[in-house]
Amino acid sequence: MEALQVSQTVMDEYSARILLGTFDRSVSALELSQRFGIPIAACYRRIRELEGMGLVFVERELPSRNGKGLQLFRSRLRSVRVSLEEGRLRARVLLDARGPAGSAETVAAEQVLNLEDRPARPQPL
Repeated sequence: MEALQVSQTVMDEYSARILLGTFDRSVSALELSQRFGIPIAACYRRIRELEGMGLVFVERELPSRNGKGLQLFRSRLRSVRVSLEEGRLRARVLLDARGPAGSAETVAAEQVLNLEDRPARPQPL
């Protein structure tokens, strides 16, 4: 997980709403879609992206009439902090390591980008 990529992802309105909606309890994609006015296809796309980044997980599945099961999603994200100090962009992400196994330890990732390092420019002739 790259902290700068996570900070960019959470700035997306739909992703932020999904993370907010799954922070305290597990929720279905349909409920998220209805609650936040996110088109259902976009909601599933964002959920898959967030799952791929390790920010949400399927906490449980409920039986459904069609036999597929209703997935309930939960956020692992606890906090994201981005700062710009002394020419450096710093991103710090805190996640709960919980998942289907139920552990609750905290995982931190930090990334720093030095903005003062500039590629060499060609010298004029």
